[in-house]
Amino acid sequence: MRVLVAARKSTMSELDVALPLSTPLPTPTSKSDLVRVPFDDVVRRATVIVLALPRNPQTMNLLSTSEFATMSPYTVVINIARGGIVDESAVVHALRNRQIAGYATDVFLTEPAEGAADSPLLAEDAMDLNLTVSPHLAWFAQRTMSNLGQVLKDTVEAWVSGNPINVVA
Repeated sequence: MRVLVAARKSTMSELDVALPLSTPLPTPTSKSDLVRVPFDDVVRRATVIVLALPRNPQTMNLLSTSEFATMSPYTVVINIARGGIVDESAVVHALRNRQIAGYATDVFLTEPAEGAADSPLLAEDAMDLNLTVSPHLAWFAQRTMSNLGQVLKDTVEAWVSGNPINVVA
């Protein structure tokens, strides 16, 4: 697998110059040599897109109708970031029209998402699409909860003994 790291999406599309798909991409010469590929090139070239970025005004609807239209029909998009980064109506449309192969998410624009009123991803007509939705509970694993309890215990005990830890200055 060739891993591409996308540069930030340009807000001035007239400055973007799309490279032909046949154009070779730069290759890092070492692990520390991070090469960012123009956002639009990543969207056009990638067959698996994993979103792991913050939600802010610049990332709202980062992937929407125009991006899905340029993706390979074999592309699978996985959103492990935040709701609102992917336009939910646009991704349903892209799946229905086979512009992309699949979408997986554990986040929604409206949370908690309980049904079609909260997200088109949960609508009855989206059930036959290659769509995986799950609760946003990755942090809630048994091991994580055990570790959290231990950290809380250690922190309180250290504070009581006059040796506070995890102090934010």
